[in-house]
Amino acid sequence: MSQVVGFFIYDEFQTVDLAGPLDAFSTVNDLLSKEVYKLVTLANDIRPIRAESGLKTLADDTITNCQMLDVLVIIGGRGCQNVIKDQTVMAQLRRLAQSAQRIVSICTGAFIVAALWPQRALTLATHWDFSQRLAAQFPCVQVVSDKLFVQSDEVYSSGGLTAGIDLALSLIAKDHGAAMAQRVAQYMVMYVRRSGDQRQYSSLLNAQQTLSQRFQSAIEFVQDNIDKPLSVEILAEQVALSPRHFQRVFTEKMGISPMRFVQNLRLEKAKGLLCTSEHSIAHISVLTGFGSPPLLTRKFTQAYGVTPTQYRENFTAEVNE
Repeated sequence: MSQVVGFFIYDEFQTVDLAGPLDAFSTVNDLLSKEVYKLVTLANDIRPIRAESGLKTLADDTITNCQMLDVLVIIGGRGCQNVIKDQTVMAQLRRLAQSAQRIVSICTGAFIVAALWPQRALTLATHWDFSQRLAAQFPCVQVVSDKLFVQSDEVYSSGGLTAGIDLALSLIAKDHGAAMAQRVAQYMVMYVRRSGDQRQYSSLLNAQQTLSQRFQSAIEFVQDNIDKPLSVEILAEQVALSPRHFQRVFTEKMGISPMRFVQNLRLEKAKGLLCTSEHSIAHISVLTGFGSPPLLTRKFTQAYGVTPTQYRENFTAEVNE
């Protein structure tokens, strides 16, 4: 029996917030050759809806006409505050949410979800740039700004943009198994399927935005040689600087030492491998440059409060719930 998944859109919604999860669920239908997810777009009325990007789309139905959904997905976008101000729209969304098994928010869609039940103590994720505003606007909400997605009872929420795809894959894994979610991720040519507790802002992305072009060769070298022994001397050689000068400039720009940065990248890669591969802990310790399971376990536990084995078990339990 198929699940009816309704995507609520409105003027100035974020295009990727709709397209990413919509394509993920649609891909399951394609891979199974049957409609396990009946996908519909919903709006306040039947007229062209204009996204932030200027793209115009026509919803399949109105929220008033829609009688019942299994999953209500509320898309993010600049127009979310206007939605909250419209009490008629909010009443219809609240009606649909009360009958749905799951309520899902993407990015700033969390504002609309919070407004559905302003006195409810929900835990919600949103785009990191809007987390303080969400907390200020809805004091009862516990805002999570450093995770890709979280669950609070029947409410699932994700950070910005591509994190919506990660949340959709997690829901697909719950419904059809981790293997299907992995197939969808591969079909969508995703680099890695990420667990919910991974940070929205990665060490690598931060480095790419913070460091000068000259230092990019050192960062690329780390990426390409993460499994090999690395030192300040080796990295300094990539940018033709003395080890002392390289260490000083890197630390000033990044706020951490070069070797702590390398360790963070290794830990992030280890998290990805634990979630998306069946490699043993010993093999992952080699692939990430830690060299031995005890060292990987010690550093991983210091950083995340759980061992690599516990982390993998938690991720498996998450996708199979």
